[in-house]
Amino acid sequence: MKIALFDDHPIILEALHHFFSRKKAVEIVGSVTQKSDVIPLLESKAVDILISDVLTDEALGLELFEEIQAKKLNTKVIVYSSLQGELVHHFLYEYGVVAIVNKAKGLDDLWQAVEAAYQTTAHQEKTTGAPPPSLTAKEKEIIQYLARGLAAKEIAELTQCSVNTINNQKSHLLVKFECANTTELVLRLTQLGYINL
Repeated sequence: MKIALFDDHPIILEALHHFFSRKKAVEIVGSVTQKSDVIPLLESKAVDILISDVLTDEALGLELFEEIQAKKLNTKVIVYSSLQGELVHHFLYEYGVVAIVNKAKGLDDLWQAVEAAYQTTAHQEKTTGAPPPSLTAKEKEIIQYLARGLAAKEIAELTQCSVNTINNQKSHLLVKFECANTTELVLRLTQLGYINL
């Protein structure tokens, strides 16, 4: 089986490379630390399985999986990440990710996921999933202030809007991201990569 590796942390990438290079059934066809190098690698070489992180220093990598799906690349994607959260996992599966393995579980669990994915010979047509909700420029500005713990009145002063407008925007965001309160909203937006804490 031919695999490719992507993680923006060189130490983790080196550990993955070392682990998989000892597996007789595996040929590592490439390993990259930059998200921008993943698609060119997958387009230039036959890759059965891509093992990829999601949360990088660049941001959340959902758009990478969306692009892999859009290009109909014949590569199965396994996410190996410490990122958790049902909403994020939902979007990953919608974008055609076949397995998600938490880094806390270790490399043996990752190997089991790789074997299972490789043995699945029937190619499943990937369905186009709905992308994460998009944010307007004003919403992006407001969530940055919410993440800093500012109250609606303080945000209104900084954005030169009325308190009413800020409260309406906040309510809209709570509905859009299915959150019960501002704390949950900030956590969810952090999981999705909209906020860097």
